[in-house]
Amino acid sequence: MIEVHEMQIFLAAAEDENFSAAARRLHLSQPAISFQIQALEQRLNVQLFQRTGRRIALTEAGRELMPMAREIVNLSSRIEENMCAAQGQVKGHITIGCTTSPGKYLLPRLIGAFRKQFPDVQFTVDVMSRQAAEEKLLNKEIHIGVLSICSKHKELECWPLMVDELVLIVAANHPWATREKISPSELKDAEWILREGGAATRQVILEHLAEFGFDEGDLRVAMELGSVEGVESAVEAGHGVSIASRIAVQRGLELGRIKAVAVEGMQVAREIYLARNRVRTCTCAQLRFREFIASPEGQHIVASVIA
Repeated sequence: MIEVHEMQIFLAAAEDENFSAAARRLHLSQPAISFQIQALEQRLNVQLFQRTGRRIALTEAGRELMPMAREIVNLSSRIEENMCAAQGQVKGHITIGCTTSPGKYLLPRLIGAFRKQFPDVQFTVDVMSRQAAEEKLLNKEIHIGVLSICSKHKELECWPLMVDELVLIVAANHPWATREKISPSELKDAEWILREGGAATRQVILEHLAEFGFDEGDLRVAMELGSVEGVESAVEAGHGVSIASRIAVQRGLELGRIKAVAVEGMQVAREIYLARNRVRTCTCAQLRFREFIASPEGQHIVASVIA
């Protein structure tokens, strides 16, 4: 008989592609993970993983098992949560995939306040690209996604969370730092620090610049970096200018390390959405979290972050 904990171990190993990483995630020893996987393979009489040194990769049989294993684990969690809900308890585990700004600056505050009311609900929050969050929602790997664009996938339900303002940032000693406003044409003369290709912020920036006749090839890109913290540090050091989420760079602005400069005729903002897979049953814990976000307390937290 298949055990739920075996499927949890299999999924962790498959997602991390490494037994040691799966062991750390599940708070088990690496030999225990290896033993459980080998025992499962022997019982099913199939090889689930190809081993190459420390790396592992799913075989065809392993890939076929993935969605069924996920369904077993999800169903087990749902049974436990629903039985608790029937007794008036709110208990469970919510997994969230989100982009950088909400994941680092908003969700910790929302989750912290929510858990004061419902301490038996645990959260796992993974920061990832919008595309990755959508894919994990579609594959039923996470319960909630925080997306920078309302998804076009019919399987996903989206609802607004907040409006994120994007601002042009420059070093404190940059010539633009003392000016209230610059013209769009001046942007062509600047050296730019951008997020990596595929980043949601980069996409929004390029879309707004296109409205002023800018092509991506018109920008003098000095660096492409993989995090908003890296972008802010490069701007602070005087290596170029950028456009970033005000939420993400608010601390640097308050300390005077960087400056925000208005661009004539340009107001850059993006709607941030929460999303879920329509075909997945929404647990009591997930419903309560959604209600909390929409409540006056939840909205006050959102407003305080974007103020």
